[in-house]
This record gives sequence, structure tokens and C-alpha cells, in this order.
Amino acid sequence: MRNRLILTLVALAVVALATLAPSASATRVSDGQLKAQLRSAKQQLRLARERAQKARADLAAALELQAPTAGGLGATPLPVVTPPDGLGPALAAQLFADGIVSDEEIAALRTRVSHANKLVHRWAVKVRRLAKRVHRRRQIATWARQHDWRPLIEIAGRKYGVSSAGLYRMMMLESGGKATAGSTYKGLFQYSPSTWSSHWNPWRHESIFNGWAQIRATAFALKKGMGASQWPRTYWMAF
Repeated sequence: MRNRLILTLVALAVVALATLAPSASATRVSDGQLKAQLRSAKQQLRLARERAQKARADLAAALELQAPTAGGLGATPLPVVTPPDGLGPALAAQLFADGIVSDEEIAALRTRVSHANKLVHRWAVKVRRLAKRVHRRRQIATWARQHDWRPLIEIAGRKYGVSSAGLYRMMMLESGGKATAGSTYKGLFQYSPSTWSSHWNPWRHESIFNGWAQIRATAFALKKGMGASQWPRTYWMAF
């Protein structure tokens, strides 16, 4: 019974470690998903702007209607209401339900305008953020395709807090900047296939010859303190 319990606990621990192991494919939003998010955000921004424009038009028209009824509840209600341009009949009927456009109704319309403007701002911020991410993805893809490793190394260095200059020197010592270099050890930083495919590597599902994946994996490994053990010769020369 005790042995069975131990085996069960070991099995659960293995499952937990497999679940918690970092995986780029499990957490990274794909380019297609990111572009879809941007399209959706742009659509929401357009709708929010339309609603804000309508809210402002309703407020302006209500203010125009309020002037003839400024005498208060004792004023003679207008027998026929002709809504100003931009004010729908339903809202006009609501405003004139008691024969007067009250300050409370104007205040409610101002609140509606404020909320609509805030929504426009939130969606505009989101659109800018997503557009920036899409642009950066395209830029990174171009750099990787052209084997322009310096800007990619700078990005990875900043993200993981390692020296981009040292990372670049180590790459040049390992492969001379050739993503397809090597036979037993492969790629920009000369990984063995077994090391590359290990669970420590969030990009293990990418090709070992993917330069951008190797740059990020190496910066990640250096942050974890793997530099001296993984690159015993070039690490000390580079850093």
C-alpha cells in the first residue's frame, strides 16, 4: 500500500513538472492570432467612435432643446416638438416626457459622453499597443530572414538581463554567425540536439537551426546560470 502511494506521488510530480515546463508554443500568441486581435480591436474602436459621436450629438441637441423650456415646470409645454438634427425621436420623446429638458437629463447625457470618450481612449490605446506588437513581429521576422542578428541579440539581452555584447561575441566564437553551422553541434550557439530538445528550453519545438530561437534560448540559459557549463570554452572568452 505504501509503495503504491509513493508511486502515485512520483507520477503526479512528473505530470506536474511536464505541465509547468516552459513551452513557447503553449504561451506565445501566433502572428495570425495577433493580427486577428488587431483587426477586432480596430473594429471595436470604430464602433466606440460612432457611439461617442452619437452621444455628443445627442447632448448638443438636448442643450438646444433645453433653452425653450428654461422656464421650469410652470412653463407651457410645447405642443409639437421638432427634434434638432442629430436627435432621434425616441430620445426627444424621453426628454419631453414631462414637458421640460431638466438639468438632471443633461447631466446624464454628459455622463454618457464621458463614458463613451473613455471607451474610445481605451480601444485606441489597445489598437496602438497591438499595432506596435505586429510591427515588431514583422521587423523581427525580417531581421531573422536576413540573418541580421545584432538587433535580435539586443532584444534578447534586454529581456533576460544579459550582456548583448557578450552574447554576440559568444555567437561569433561558436559559429561565426552562421545559423546552419555545425554537424554534431548545430546552429548559432552550437547546441547538441539532446540539449536543444531538453525541457529547460522553451523553444525546443523550434528548429535547432532557427537563429532567433537559439538567440532567445541562449539568453534564457545564461540568465539561468547555464553559461559556464554549456559553453565552457567560449563563455569565459565572451563574458
